[in-house]
Amino acid sequence: MKKFFLSALLLFAFVVESTAQWGTMKSLLESIPVTAPPTSDMSKQLKKWVVLNEENRKFPDVIYRDFQRTQPEVYSDPDREEYCAAYCQFRKPGNDNYTVLGVSLGEADVTSTLLVTYDLNGTQLDWVEVDAKFSDIKLKQYKITPEMKLFVYELKPTSPTPIYFYEDYIQKKISSLNAQRIDTVYQIDDDGKVNKLSEKKYQPKDYSMTILETADIWNGNEVPLQ
Repeated sequence: MKKFFLSALLLFAFVVESTAQWGTMKSLLESIPVTAPPTSDMSKQLKKWVVLNEENRKFPDVIYRDFQRTQPEVYSDPDREEYCAAYCQFRKPGNDNYTVLGVSLGEADVTSTLLVTYDLNGTQLDWVEVDAKFSDIKLKQYKITPEMKLFVYELKPTSPTPIYFYEDYIQKKISSLNAQRIDTVYQIDDDGKVNKLSEKKYQPKDYSMTILETADIWNGNEVPLQ
């Protein structure tokens, strides 16, 4: 494992804040600088970490233990909240009806990223997951245009049996994963709603773990299903 999300958290610990400090989502939104829309790597837009408390999460805040993402992480402390932080904000040029927060879920090796839309009073409008990683293994990536057209690229494992990140990848050191690529196109409209435009599926294939760790999903040579 070459990258550790926790290291990034420690690096930026001096800017970590909590929604409890701001009181309302409107105040929180006003505290995060607005940047230009990212293309495919929101981490470069990072301005500050603001932890979202449970009452401010109107979206799923689950992290999974398996590559199929069907087995949620379960903690011994039933009151423990999954780590969840907003870290960048951007808007469609010329549109002030809504704003978009980049929200990170999880810490250490298992993370996902959501785009969450809000009106300027802090009311959540919609959300979509755009990124999912197990350490360096990329199972979901995205690209976005300034017009808020969103391209999400996913590799969905085909095995009905859960393949676990820790037990199978770390301990047993599996060398490949059979998965199906799925490309989905969304449009975030002028009211902040996420609309699905199209979906394209490909023939499943075996991916080496090295490819999953190093390559971008959109650069694959998969064969489209007829």
